[in-house]
This record gives sequence, structure tokens and C-alpha cells, in this order.
Amino acid sequence: IAVVRYHFERKGYRVHSGLQFGCELVLYADDPDRVHSDFCVHVVRSDTTVDWRMVQTLVRSMPDLHKTLILANVRNKFADEGDGEDDECPYVVDELAIATEHAPFRHKKKQIEVGSQVKKSVAQTTDRK
Repeated sequence: IAVVRYHFERKGYRVHSGLQFGCELVLYADDPDRVHSDFCVHVVRSDTTVDWRMVQTLVRSMPDLHKTLILANVRNKFADEGDGEDDECPYVVDELAIATEHAPFRHKKKQIEVGSQVKKSVAQTTDRK
């Protein structure tokens, strides 16, 4: 999970525990006090098969949470190639996003910036100033 957390932090997300949503991690595009999280991340171990019942359970809960599910798998970058160049991180995180029509910013013709789903209480106080 630490490698996946680092991977998404490098992409600019704020990463928090996803325990309350039934997954390992939750990604925020901005300050969690300002925006809702857009993504739940479930980490799939490389040394096991995918537990499709768990995936089905998570996929069914995502529309109610208005989130997109990301399945993340960590693999050794140089496992098949032998010794490679020295790199900052010897691992690669493969991502598979599973979106539904109720997930934020999916299946919409108008492109909306990730993280623009601002919480109402913060947006209202910002407008008043």
C-alpha cells in the first residue's frame, strides 16, 4: 500500500485511508476540507488472484459514494528484464479505473477539472467574502 500511496502522491493527489469507504485509499485532488474525494483505490496483490467478489462489492458501492474505483497493482519494474537502470522507484503501479454513470466527472460531454466538486459549505462561505 505504501508504494501505491507514493505513486498517487507523486501524481499530485492527497491520499488518505479509505477504510470508511471499504477500500485501502481515497484520493483527493485538493484539501479534503474543500473538496470531496473522487476516487477509491483497492490494492490488488501481485502474488494472488483477483478476488472478484470483493471487486463486485466495491463496484456496487461506488455509485452510492459517487466515486470511481481504481484497482491498483504493484509489480517489480525489472522482474522480466533482469537488472535495469537505477531508478527512483523500482516498482510500477498498474491502474484500472472502473467508472459508473454516477461517478464524478464520468460520461459527461463537458470536461470538468478533477477536484472541482467543492463542498457546499466551503463554496458558500467563499462566495460571501
